[in-house]
Amino acid sequence: WRVDPDTNRLTGPAGEVELEPRVMDLLMLFARQPGTVISKPDMAAALWGDVHVNDDALTRSIFKLRKALGDDARNTRYIETVPKRGYRLVADVSGTKDAAGRGVPKAALAVLAILLLITAAIAGWWLTRPTEAPDQAGPQAGRLERADDFYNQFTRTNNEAALQLYQDVLKDDPESAAALAGLANALTQRLIRYEGLEGNEGPRTTLTQALESGWLETETARAGLQRAVALARRATDNDPSLPRAWRALGLALAASRDFEAALSAYERALVIDPDDWGTMINLSELYRLIGQPELSTPYLEQAWAAMERRYADDPVGIHLWHSATGLTVAENYAEVGNAEEAELWYRRVLSLDPLNAEAVRGLASLLDQYGDPGGADALCAELERVSGETCAAD
Repeated sequence: WRVDPDTNRLTGPAGEVELEPRVMDLLMLFARQPGTVISKPDMAAALWGDVHVNDDALTRSIFKLRKALGDDARNTRYIETVPKRGYRLVADVSGTKDAAGRGVPKAALAVLAILLLITAAIAGWWLTRPTEAPDQAGPQAGRLERADDFYNQFTRTNNEAALQLYQDVLKDDPESAAALAGLANALTQRLIRYEGLEGNEGPRTTLTQALESGWLETETARAGLQRAVALARRATDNDPSLPRAWRALGLALAASRDFEAALSAYERALVIDPDDWGTMINLSELYRLIGQPELSTPYLEQAWAAMERRYADDPVGIHLWHSATGLTVAENYAEVGNAEEAELWYRRVLSLDPLNAEAVRGLASLLDQYGDPGGADALCAELERVSGETCAAD
C-alpha cells in the first residue's frame, strides 16, 4: 500500500481508496507507534481533542480503516484489537527516502503487510469546509441559491419549484455541476417522498419508508432513478470537488438499492468536506439499511456537531434539522437502554431549543421510567405553562 496523507489516498493491489481525513489521522497515529497498544481514550484525545465522543465513533473509524485496508477483525493482518486495552498496528514499519528527505519523522512512516509507503508529510485535521463556489456569478448564482432554498423546504410544491429552477439554469449552462446535482436531488426526493402514494397516504419522510413501500422497485420509479443517477454522475464528472454532487449521487444510488456504490459516493463527499452534515445524516440511514445500525448513531452525533459549527453560515437550513437530529440520537440511545446518553442528548436539544415538545416528552418519560417522577412532572408542567402543549400522548 502507498499512502499519501496530503490527499487522504491509499493505493494498493486493489486500486486507489480515499479515506476520510479523521480515518487517515487514525492510520498515521498507528504508524507513529507500530506494535504499541493505543488505548481508546488516547485515540479519542489524538483524533477529537477536547470534544467528547463515545466508543461508537471510535469503533466506526477503526471499522472504516480496516475496510479500506481489506483487513478482517477476526483474522487481522494490520489493526489488532487488544481486549480491554485498545488497538495496535501489527505490521512492520519502514520509511522512504523521499519522505525522510522532507523531514518527516521516521516513526511516522510505516509498512503495512508487504509495504506501506508514506510519501508526504503527515496532514493535519481538515477543520475548514471548502467553499462551494457557484458555477458563475450574477443572476445564474442567484437562481441556484433560490432553487436550493426551495429544495431545502422539503414540501412537494417547493420541490417542484426547485426542479423548474434547476432546469432553467441548465438551459443557459448545461454543464453546471451545482444545477445538475440539484436537479438529481430534486428528482430523487420527488420519487422518495411524493410519488407512488396510495389512497390517503401522506408524503413519506425517509428513504427507508420509500424502499419498504415497494414503489421504488416499479418500472416508473426505476426510470426516474436512472435519470437522477446519470445527472449526478455528470455533476461529479464536471466538478469532482463538489461535495453536493457526490451526496446527490449517493442518494440516487441508495434509492436504487446500490448501497455499496452509495456508501462510496457519500464517503467521497466527506473526504472533500468533513463537515458535510447532510451526507452524515444520509449515511446514518444507509448503515441501518445495510444492517449495521451500530454505525448509524455516531454519524448523527457527528452531524449534530457539524451543524453547530456551521450554524452561523446557514441558520435557516440547519434549524430544520438540528433538533430533529439530536432527538433521533436521544431516541436511539433510549431504545437500547442507555439512559445516561439518552438524557444527555435530550438535554442538549433543550439547551438550544428549550420549548421542543418532543424533547420534553422524551426526557420526562425517561426520568419517570428511571425513578424521578417529580422531575418529569415539573418538566411537563413547565411545557404546558409556557406553550400550552402537554406531555400526554396524542
